[in-house]
Amino acid sequence: MHANVGRVDGCIRGGLAVAFLVTAVVLNEKLLISLAAAFVALLFAASALTHHCPLYDLLKLSTRAHQSHPHQ
Repeated sequence: MHANVGRVDGCIRGGLAVAFLVTAVVLNEKLLISLAAAFVALLFAASALTHHCPLYDLLKLSTRAHQSHPHQ
C-alpha cells in the first residue's frame, strides 16, 4: 500500500471526517442517516490517517507530491 493522499488532501479529509461525525451526532434520532454519516466519517478519517485512498488507486490518481531526490 503506497501513499497517494497529500498533506492538503489529508487535512481536508480530516475536516470532513469531523464534519460527518458531528452530523452523525446531531442526527442521532434518524438512525440510518446517522449510521451512514458515521461510516463516511470513518472512511475519511482512515484515509486521512493512512494517507491512502483505494478509490485513488482505482482511478490512478495521487495528490501526494513526488520527490525526485531524498531529503538531505
